Amino acid sequence: MTLEALRDGDPRQVGPYALLGRLGEGGMGVVYLGRGPDGLQVAVKLIHSRMDADAGFRRRFAREVAAAKRVARFCTAPVLDADVGGDVAYLVTEYVEGPSLGDAVRESGPLKGSALEGLAAAMAMALRAIHGAGVVHRDLKPSNVLLSQVGPKVIDFGIAQFTDAEVSSSIVGTPSYMSPEQVSGATIGPASDIFSWGCTVAFAAGGVPPFGTGSVPSILLRIVNEPPDLRGLSGTLQELVVAALAKNPAERPTAQNLMDRLSTATGLLPTPGLPTPAAPTPPPGGATAEPGSTGPSGLGSGQTHPTGAPHPPLSEQEQEPKQAFNQRRLLAAAAAVVVAVAGASAALIWRDSSTTATPTAKATGVQNLPATDGAIQSAGQNPLTAQGEVRFYSRPEPAAQNQAVVWEREGRKGDAALMDKLANVPHVIRLDESGGQAEVEETLADAKEAGGRVPVFLINLMPGGDCQPVQDGAMATYQGWLRGIAGKIGKAPAVVILEPSSLVKLPGLKDCATLPGTPEERFKDVADAVRTLKANPSTAVYLDGAQDLYPGTETMAERLIKAGVDKADGFFINTAAYQRTARAVEYGKKLSACVSVQRKTRKNTCPPDAQVNTATMPHFVVDTARNGQGSWRPEKTYKDPQTWCNPPGRGVGDRPTTDTKEELVDAYLWIAKAGASSGRCRRGTDGDKDPEYGKVAPKAGEWWPEMALERAVNANPALP
Repeated sequence: MTLEALRDGDPRQVGPYALLGRLGEGGMGVVYLGRGPDGLQVAVKLIHSRMDADAGFRRRFAREVAAAKRVARFCTAPVLDADVGGDVAYLVTEYVEGPSLGDAVRESGPLKGSALEGLAAAMAMALRAIHGAGVVHRDLKPSNVLLSQVGPKVIDFGIAQFTDAEVSSSIVGTPSYMSPEQVSGATIGPASDIFSWGCTVAFAAGGVPPFGTGSVPSILLRIVNEPPDLRGLSGTLQELVVAALAKNPAERPTAQNLMDRLSTATGLLPTPGLPTPAAPTPPPGGATAEPGSTGPSGLGSGQTHPTGAPHPPLSEQEQEPKQAFNQRRLLAAAAAVVVAVAGASAALIWRDSSTTATPTAKATGVQNLPATDGAIQSAGQNPLTAQGEVRFYSRPEPAAQNQAVVWEREGRKGDAALMDKLANVPHVIRLDESGGQAEVEETLADAKEAGGRVPVFLINLMPGGDCQPVQDGAMATYQGWLRGIAGKIGKAPAVVILEPSSLVKLPGLKDCATLPGTPEERFKDVADAVRTLKANPSTAVYLDGAQDLYPGTETMAERLIKAGVDKADGFFINTAAYQRTARAVEYGKKLSACVSVQRKTRKNTCPPDAQVNTATMPHFVVDTARNGQGSWRPEKTYKDPQTWCNPPGRGVGDRPTTDTKEELVDAYLWIAKAGASSGRCRRGTDGDKDPEYGKVAPKAGEWWPEMALERAVNANPALP
């Protein structure tokens, strides 16, 4: 690390630390060599003033510093001190004397033999310590690995996640070590660091980034679609890097897996702990589906209706956490202990929360009638039905925001402006198993600071969902994780969209015959999840209401009742379709009335002349993220039109709002991802090209800039 002289304007003292020179500068601030009161040299990172002035940043910074302080010192430069409340915010870490890995390789060439293996092991140990403290590095790369006299040290862990500006800067400046989920804007977890570990080891061995150099878009496309360049690697280390660079995060080893393999001289992959991907479900018409191919919402998973119409499947990005729950193989007894401890901690949090939850009347405008009359009951205040217009909270959608940055740099200012508008429409916040509690905690704090806005969370992790295989103990792990999420939400106002597709494909039925279990078990699992979340007084929960035509209004009404819709706040619809808002609302009303009739008659039919008491009808929310132009009707004739799969000419729809002018509709929400590909839609033709687009579409769940732009251009109403 090169030391430069202090410049005019640089401070000479920060807190108790004398500044001796400059070590570098990044998106967050300037790093100085300092000397503490005890005479020891330290690295002092002084935060840029544009961030320093943001109270929200300071609060997030304080949380991240607290987490970083918990990281064990093994192979890291530990955080020693910080000041987040003074006139100038700064962070102090151990000073590591030695060149960065990037500088060393550029000056002396690639590493070999024990030097390379030692580097790989040291970085794996550092990641184990970082992940063990609940931190995700997010920016592991050669410049953040310093080669000290006592061995490699990883620096700047957790720093890159502090602000959207820093993440954007990282994407534009150094994209070569990013994971596919960072590129696509999906939720980032420890597996992202493992991908970056693989990239960094590959660079150390070959002297070049594994996905090449060039323009930012070209590098990002190679990361998502192409195999890496692994020159200089062989044997076990090559196998580990290949596993670490799997496109699907659920298929990568953990830091502990890497350490276990690197500490032994024998054994071949597959590495223990890696899940086995489920076989794709063939779509109707005999066409081969892309693994994880997505339907209209990106929320289902390769499902086929009994009628032959496709039910939209889960995107790869949405499947990742589900696969982790369903297919995880515990590495050893120690891993089981970790799971048990995590579950116990979640239960403690949950008990603390439940003892303070005080049920109050649900403010929906619907009377709470006796249960014998079929009234919908709820244990608290639904934030969507508060007085006046409810303002939603979410951070800008990462993939759209990053695309805006890229296009702005390329001179596409009009397109960049549209992407920026798309990014800033409030959308659901997807929770995954690794960072869910931290995401909830940070989101609720930011929402409160933003003036009491309401966040909407999407939970789509239930084991066995979409007929995925289930491992023993997976449901207990899921329910424990859910209790932890509920404990973090507490009394704060929040909305939860609970388990899309969970009531469409059920274990034990024809279209999910390979999955053990019964529909009754699924209903109980969903009802337990509702009970967990609804113990919080201001959490609104909505269940899967499917869509018009499939699996049918009477069927869905019966399933909603059995799954506990009376204990929830209602159901959600249109996540798996592009129906215009008015048509979706009509279906929702029909389903709501059917629920009311079935509850009263205790029969599974809904005669058209049945009398309905509106006070007993459940409310619902509508996904309007992609329905601005309605459903697609192809002009050409296809053997299998796949109308749900990347339909052309579609646009985003009504903005999220509670001002729906409909008594039963609590809100319009953006649940589906407007710019995510449904996969490779062949429409019954040969080859991989989509005949509607004349090109091969990105894989399921991946960000598709052209389609996102089309949906922004075709927005109805137009983006402001």
